[in-house]
Amino acid sequence: MAKSKKITIGNFNQIIIRNIVIILVLTLIGALSAGLYARHKRITFFTAESSVILNIKVTQTDYKNAAMMAEKGMMHSYEEILNNQETMKKAEKYLPANLRKNYSDGQLASAVSINSAPDSLVLKITARTTQENDSVKIANAVAEAAQTQLPNVRILTRATRDNVSAKTTPSVKKYVVLGAALGLLVGMIFSFSITTWKSI
Repeated sequence: MAKSKKITIGNFNQIIIRNIVIILVLTLIGALSAGLYARHKRITFFTAESSVILNIKVTQTDYKNAAMMAEKGMMHSYEEILNNQETMKKAEKYLPANLRKNYSDGQLASAVSINSAPDSLVLKITARTTQENDSVKIANAVAEAAQTQLPNVRILTRATRDNVSAKTTPSVKKYVVLGAALGLLVGMIFSFSITTWKSI
């Protein structure tokens, strides 16, 4: 007949301390591993923005208002025109020679997004790349190309290095927190399993 194991206060304290150590160690390992992974994978994207505006040249107020409403109704179509391959091919011509070698029209299309606000005649051109200067040049090149692709368009603002925004991903802090949480969970399961196995 098997003897049941007696758990004394001393043994109980040892079990608690051992489990706490296991959980803390695995939590730390998880946090460090996730943090190092995120640090190795992180990359910085630079976003530059230029804009163009549609000019309404009608002088009479009634006709001008009607023309403005008609143009506002076309803004989504204008976004699609500026996002297409033909526009990107023309934008390539406005890039410096060294950038033309690095970006095809397909790569430009992937780096650029065109948006407009509701009830507005302004089209915002956003370029996002891993190089600050590239983003600025691309945003301005697409703005130049827009003047050849759309009727009655002029450049409203040009991208500069002063208004470029930068974002680094992934977030090391978020990965550290997630790694610590995963390590904590694994540590709890592991310590519980050891305790259960030894008590059998």
